[in-house]
Amino acid sequence: MIWLEICKNPDRKRSSTRDEYSNSGVTVKSKHVAIIGAGLSGLTCAQKLTGKGHRVTIFDKGRGVAGRMSVRRTSDPSLQFDHGAQYFTARHPAFQQQVEKWIQQNVVAIWEGPFVSLEQGEISAAPGQDSRYVGTPGMNALCKAFANDLEIHCSQRVSQMIKSGSSWKIVTDELTSNQITEQPEVFDHIVLTIPPAQAINLLPDNSSLHNTCKTAIMDPCRCVMLAFESSLNIDFGAAFVQNSPLRWIACENSKPGRNSQYECWTLHASPEWSQEYVDSTHETTLPLLLDAFASALGKSLPDPVHTSSHRWLYAIPRNPLSEGSFQDAENQITICGDWCHEARVEGAYMSGISAADKIL
Repeated sequence: MIWLEICKNPDRKRSSTRDEYSNSGVTVKSKHVAIIGAGLSGLTCAQKLTGKGHRVTIFDKGRGVAGRMSVRRTSDPSLQFDHGAQYFTARHPAFQQQVEKWIQQNVVAIWEGPFVSLEQGEISAAPGQDSRYVGTPGMNALCKAFANDLEIHCSQRVSQMIKSGSSWKIVTDELTSNQITEQPEVFDHIVLTIPPAQAINLLPDNSSLHNTCKTAIMDPCRCVMLAFESSLNIDFGAAFVQNSPLRWIACENSKPGRNSQYECWTLHASPEWSQEYVDSTHETTLPLLLDAFASALGKSLPDPVHTSSHRWLYAIPRNPLSEGSFQDAENQITICGDWCHEARVEGAYMSGISAADKIL
């Protein structure tokens, strides 16, 4: 797995030689593409580009791949939380085919739930009839599988993009050492898969992508992770919560491939509540969301043996678009992400495909 090696050694270099490959009998010059962000859309784009003979280098500020499909682990190895994306559905034929491949690789499985709607202890049917899938043994498993054989530099925040003739240079901030480095490679094209509010800060002033990014708003999500020593004796695996500060609760133990001696729960607050408390501390938000959890279940809770929280500042596209991806052909920059393709995990995948198609 090349991405693991590079994450451990961000100074690892590859040859910058440009090769040529044959595309339907036509000789095409191989491009070197930089992708900023190692979530599902960036990895999908990279897989398609490398499959067509192009070289791709990915930069991500995280310690590993997956973005909002990451898994939160603690010092206790038995505690694991899918604190970002909770599940995904597959409706487009191309994504359905990919999901089947992941299932065959044992990195994806159907999550049976059961799923309900919940309001102050009253249970009703959950919306939607589509099969819901999760990564196994954690949501990030499918991204890890997609990262195989890709050149990925982790803990590298891209702080600047510098035009160099018709190519690009990239400046990174190495987050473990605070070392700022101008990367030695030059890139023919850059793909931005980071949230649009962050992409704006990297775009050149003359880019046609500014207006698209400015109009794309992503709401925050406050997440709380809980572990209990004994079962809460709940008859469902996850619930869409109504009329509450919470919008979603899920028992991690109900997902396939999870093994813990504790009962682990992930709580997601609503976008409105998350925005109201976007700058609040864990100490402020935890008791409020614990109370909301108890109220939604209609029962009191035992003291948890573990509590933690996370703020997803850019979590949910408020006004998702349907174009798939957007390109500034003059500057050789493409942007993609779930917000470009009707949101959801499937949207991230389809957006990555769209971005690669525009470059090809």
